[in-house]
Amino acid sequence: MITEPAAQKSPRLAAPARSAPHPVQAAIHAAIAKLAAFRPTRIVGEPDRADAQAVADDLLAIAAIVDPVVAAIGDYADSTIGLGPKNLDRDFRDQLRGALEGNATYTVVAALDARR
Repeated sequence: MITEPAAQKSPRLAAPARSAPHPVQAAIHAAIAKLAAFRPTRIVGEPDRADAQAVADDLLAIAAIVDPVVAAIGDYADSTIGLGPKNLDRDFRDQLRGALEGNATYTVVAALDARR
């Protein structure tokens, strides 16, 4: 009987232990589904104020999808590192919305108004 030397034998790999999913994964999966279903505004013809507002609303819709992921990361960091409620509210809640609202959303509507 011919046998392989021990170094050449294929080691039996144990199935990796299943760990609980990362706490942020649920927020990511929800965001993926919502982003996949998102249909941005299409402007046909000469844009009007309603079109500009619809584009601004698209930005806020994206923020509503992404901000929960940022919040979930903050919650995870708080549970593992300890950030504290004040830091969570200030730095991990509605971050994209806060960045877009009044900035990008204003610019879209103001640009249309400036064309008139």
